[in-house]
Amino acid sequence: MADNCCGCAAGDLSQAAGAQRRALIAALWINAVMFVAELSVGLWAHSSALQADSVDMLIDAVGLGIGLVALNRTATARARAGLTNAAIELLLALAIGAQLIHQIVAGAHPVAVFMIGMGLIALIANLVSAGLLMRYRRDDISMRALWLCTRNDAIGNAATIGAGALVMAFGLPYPDWIVGALVALLFAWTAIGVLREAWAELKPPERARN
Repeated sequence: MADNCCGCAAGDLSQAAGAQRRALIAALWINAVMFVAELSVGLWAHSSALQADSVDMLIDAVGLGIGLVALNRTATARARAGLTNAAIELLLALAIGAQLIHQIVAGAHPVAVFMIGMGLIALIANLVSAGLLMRYRRDDISMRALWLCTRNDAIGNAATIGAGALVMAFGLPYPDWIVGALVALLFAWTAIGVLREAWAELKPPERARN
């Protein structure tokens, strides 16, 4: 009787792990495809906001790959995965800032209609990814980091659509530049928060004083 119960529990855990793995793989593919599409359109349309969004897609794809590697491993391994993901996000946030400075210096003018259209497609893709990961966001720091990145994507997409509407209305590139800068700051802020959480989990517990 006990053996059967243990077997059922093991089977349930295996099914849960399998469902989580499938969700991670599906979200990884969505982000990888959208990174290529959004970066291509962002470069062609000279949109800092779209380029920032595309980099966030890349961050998510890399993070999801790390999450797959860390799946079903120790809490320490998962904390390290979250730490790695956050460190990559912080570095790419700096890259977005550098690209934004280049756009401003070059005086590039974004194509608003492509900002709005691509932003809408990316928003739908990120809402799907967020839905896939939502049920696992409280499992550990690695899954929390992945869900937060996906949530940031959706916020960035909405901001890109708004910036595209403003560029179209006023014929000025400033809304695109502002959104690009805000998205980079959002990435950096989230990455620093996850780095702190992951580092706290990796720190050895303090020995009790006599």
